[in-house]
Amino acid sequence: MTDTNAKGRALGTIFMAGGTAGAIDFIYASTMMTLAGQPATRAWMGVAAALFGKEAVIQVGMPMAAVGAALHFFITISAAAVFYLAAVRQPLLLKHRLVSAVVFGTLFLLAMNYVICPLSLIGRPLYVGPARLVRELITHIIVIGFPISLITAWRLNGKYRLA
Repeated sequence: MTDTNAKGRALGTIFMAGGTAGAIDFIYASTMMTLAGQPATRAWMGVAAALFGKEAVIQVGMPMAAVGAALHFFITISAAAVFYLAAVRQPLLLKHRLVSAVVFGTLFLLAMNYVICPLSLIGRPLYVGPARLVRELITHIIVIGFPISLITAWRLNGKYRLA
């Protein structure tokens, strides 16, 4: 495989894994917001507010939902790039893809909740309290960890099996 083909395959894997995780999480978050009686766009306006601030989101209005959704996919694709680079350097992550999914989903939640959100204009962790943290941990393992780990392993190993 040429260097160009290898780079293309790597980018394809990263975009497929991150895009899939982003799409699953997008559907989940939009559904949860709707079930809570709020418009689905509120979740994505909240993501935009982390970067631009609440006042800017209120002033601009609905277009900020698209900005927030784009930022959401940027984050999940970036997460997939991190996992891909780690997996290329440490093939054990591919061999134990289910454990990797649990660990990566957990690390993703911890980084987002305790590093990214406090450093953003939100200024604090988003998920607090044991029940909420457990729910979000399970969700992030399923919607972020599993798709990124399994798709990366499949694309790098060419295997479809889970374990």
